[in-house]
Amino acid sequence: MILSSLWPSLTRLYLIMFLLFSCNSTYNAFTIGSLPSSINQKSNLVSISPGGFTGFYTLGITSYLKKHYNLNDYVFLGASAGSWNALLLTSKIPNEIIVDDLLNQSMFQEYTTISSLHSSIKNYIIDTYDTYHFNLNKLFVSVSVFRYLYFKSKILFNFNSLKDAVEGCMSSSYIPFVTGGIGLTRIKNIIVDGGWPKFPPDNIDPYFYIEPSMWGKQFKREDIFKYPSNVDFFREMYQLGYNDSHTNKKVFDLYFDKLNIQNTSFTYTMRDSHPPTCLPGAQHYN
Repeated sequence: MILSSLWPSLTRLYLIMFLLFSCNSTYNAFTIGSLPSSINQKSNLVSISPGGFTGFYTLGITSYLKKHYNLNDYVFLGASAGSWNALLLTSKIPNEIIVDDLLNQSMFQEYTTISSLHSSIKNYIIDTYDTYHFNLNKLFVSVSVFRYLYFKSKILFNFNSLKDAVEGCMSSSYIPFVTGGIGLTRIKNIIVDGGWPKFPPDNIDPYFYIEPSMWGKQFKREDIFKYPSNVDFFREMYQLGYNDSHTNKKVFDLYFDKLNIQNTSFTYTMRDSHPPTCLPGAQHYN
């Protein structure tokens, strides 16, 4: 009887001890806190939700948005898969170039676990691009930080380098045993997936909210959490999100100014030919 009454408390204690010994600890160069008051949430904050593997569908949505609309005055908040989308929205390089080159990497054929894929994407971005390719002052990453026996939503921002921004995205995507292994860490800034317990946090009211279901697609649970057996899944999800965004572009028209695609701040040229797996609208630079 006594044990029965203590069970909820023991369960909570066990969970806390598990998290203390398994979660990420971050010490990188960025700020952990609340969304700065200087950000006008209702006029220029775009948030991108978590989505697991459907984050590649979201990537099609955000790539279409970036290609066709003027986002100069906007900042981006993402959690988990949405944080990677937010990172690419801050890039000075067109998304179709980044995504096309990314999806042509062998990692999508070689790996079968989300933790391996995460690590490979992290290393690829850090090895391929530099901090100056991104406007990191426009990036905000949602995480859940362990404080006083509870988890509380916090925002990572003021990234000093691309490496720090990528580490922030990794932290926002971290689920013990799923997206990373366990190990002993120092007890400081214990961080887990930014989509838990809620995204966006209660005190944040974005101007525009992007999520995998925004165009009416009903994804199966396995589409979100199960590593796909079809190696074309990632590209197909991206293309589907891109094409669905084109179909529903009138929604974007209500919120964003259209971009003159002939004018771009990044200079690039077409290659003589595209690879056969080239994405919709993809171009390449030398």
